[in-house]
Amino acid sequence: MTHTEIEVTAELVRDLLREQHPDLADHPVRLGARGWDNQLWRLGDDLAVRLPWATQSADALLLKEHTWLPVLAPRLPLPVPVPQRLGEPSARFPRPWIVTTWVRGTPADRAPVTRAAEAATALAAFLTALHHPAPEQAPTGRDRGGPLAGYSEGFAKGLASAT
Repeated sequence: MTHTEIEVTAELVRDLLREQHPDLADHPVRLGARGWDNQLWRLGDDLAVRLPWATQSADALLLKEHTWLPVLAPRLPLPVPVPQRLGEPSARFPRPWIVTTWVRGTPADRAPVTRAAEAATALAAFLTALHHPAPEQAPTGRDRGGPLAGYSEGFAKGLASAT
């Protein structure tokens, strides 16, 4: 299924909530963003609903996030969206989806850089907190976690075309 096969609307999000998480169905729903893998719908002021829409691999990534973000979040010095509920595939929407916390703020690409040193320090602390050996059962990311030698030719071509 791709984004052209099913239209994700506020009404669809509300219907999914009514079916599977009725205690959340009366919260206001509005579009937050459309990304490569998921659509993000604001759910009231403190939650968001993420639905995979454009790639088949989004389902597996969403399920990994549902499992691992609650484990990682307490160790991180900055807030991250933490899954609160899992939506199951259904006749109305045949893919898994999640309800997460909403992280308040302005995306970095939309905010003026006024405190660059503070931002760099916060980013360094966040990356340092992530840079620990993963638990044995932790999954690897797609196209990650292996030797880089197999990517050298494509990297060299990309670099050459950029100059």
